[in-house]
Amino acid sequence: MLYDPVMVRVPRRLNTWRDVLVTVGLIAVATGLGELARGHFAAPDFVMLYLLVVVVAATRFGRGPALLASALSVLAYDFFFVTPNFTFAVADERHLLTFATLFIVSLTISAVAETARSASLNAQTEEMRSSLLSAVSHDLRTPLAAITGAATTLRSGAALEPGARAELLDTICEEAEHMERLVSNLLDMSRLQSGVLEVKREWVPLEEVVGAALGAVEKSLGSRPVRTELPADLPLVPVDPVLLEQVFRNLLDNIARYTPATAPVQLSARATRGAVEVQVDDGGPGLPAGSEVRVFEKFYRGNHPGTPGAGLGLAICRGIVEAHGGTLDAGTSPLGGARFTLTLPLIGVAPVVPHEGAERAA
Repeated sequence: MLYDPVMVRVPRRLNTWRDVLVTVGLIAVATGLGELARGHFAAPDFVMLYLLVVVVAATRFGRGPALLASALSVLAYDFFFVTPNFTFAVADERHLLTFATLFIVSLTISAVAETARSASLNAQTEEMRSSLLSAVSHDLRTPLAAITGAATTLRSGAALEPGARAELLDTICEEAEHMERLVSNLLDMSRLQSGVLEVKREWVPLEEVVGAALGAVEKSLGSRPVRTELPADLPLVPVDPVLLEQVFRNLLDNIARYTPATAPVQLSARATRGAVEVQVDDGGPGLPAGSEVRVFEKFYRGNHPGTPGAGLGLAICRGIVEAHGGTLDAGTSPLGGARFTLTLPLIGVAPVVPHEGAERAA
C-alpha cells in the first residue's frame, strides 16, 4: 500500500492551558523581580508589578487568565512582601485594605481590557465582513451576468451559427467554474479560520499532485510554456493530496491571471534535510516591491484593476501549507517574475515501495 492515512486537526488559536501557564509564569517573574528589588523599593511599590501582569493577561489571554492573575497577585503579594513574610498571616490589618484595593483594581483593569479586546475583535470582524461582501458582490455579479446573458440568448430560440452557440455554452461553463472556485475559496477560508481544517495525510509522489494540478489549470495557462524539474529520486511526501493539489492550482491560477499569455512557468523541487522544497516560478511582472508578505493577507489583491478574484487564493495556500507543518514564502524568480517556495516536512517514516521487479517475482 502506497499511503498511510493520518488525520490531523488544526488546533484553535487560543489554548486555555497554555494561557494559564503563561499567566502563572508572569506572576512568578513579577515576584522574582520584586525580590531582587526588595532593598530598593517599599513593599507597596511592588503592587504595580502585579497590576502590569493583570493588564498583560487581560489583553493577551482574556477574562479567565486575567481573573487568575488578579487572585494570584493578591496571594503572592501577601506571601512574599507583607510582614510576616512567607506566610499568609497579616500582622497589620491595614494591609487588608491594600489587598482589597489590589484585587478590585485588578478586576476593573481586566474588565476594561476585555471590553477593549472585544471591541477590537468586533471592528476586525466588521472590516472583514465589509471586504468579503465587496469582493463577493463584484466577483459573483460578473459571472452571473455572463451566465444569464448566454443562457437567455440560447433560450430565446434565435438562429445561431454552430460556432456562436458553442461559444455561449463555453461561456456558461467557464463562468460557472469561476463561481465554483470562488465559493470553494470562501468555504476553505472559513474552515481555516475556524480551526477545523482536516489534513488527511498520505504518502504520495509529489509528481502525481503536481501533474493533477497542471491538468486542472491547463486551459487557464493557455500557451504559456510550462517546465517541470522533479527529480526521479524525490522521496514520497506525507500530505493531503487533495489540499496540496489545491495549493498548486491556486498558485498556477494566479499565474494565469496576472502574467502575460506567453510568460514561462517552472515548477521544481529538491529534497532537503527532513523536508521537500518546491518552487513555483513565472516570467511575469513579479510582485510589487515590499508586498512579499502582504500577498498572503486575506483580500489583498495589489494593483490589478479589472482582474477578477477575491484575494483569498494565496491566503488559503499558506493556511493549507502551515496546516501541514510547512512554510510558504514569496520572492523574486530568476525568470523575472514571482517565485513561491513551499517547504513540506517529511513527518513520520515513509512506507517501503517494492521495486517493479520484486513485484513480478512475487
